[in-house]
Amino acid sequence: MEKSIEDLKQWLEGKVGQTVKIEKEENEDTDIVHFEIREIGERSQDNPVDDYLERALLLYGSGSILNADGEKVPVPGDSYEIVLNDLQIHSHDENSLKIQNDRATYMFG
Repeated sequence: MEKSIEDLKQWLEGKVGQTVKIEKEENEDTDIVHFEIREIGERSQDNPVDDYLERALLLYGSGSILNADGEKVPVPGDSYEIVLNDLQIHSHDENSLKIQNDRATYMFG
């Protein structure tokens, strides 16, 4: 799993300064986010403030989400979180990446 995390991090670092499309499918619901990545961080599993929070990659930047009415609304806050539990990379190349964790499937493009 550590290799998958490093591969994901490297792919995303290559997109810093760019806007990526993120399609997240969770519980038969799909969210589409366009997010401009300024920086990438990581939250460890043993977060001293909230130890129930899971290990995650944090994308810092700004973006918008397409709501159920088809309108673009700003992403709340300045970060987008990708939980790293049970992370698997299904496919990737220079322009796209498909991953899955214990909660959702993500397509980056």
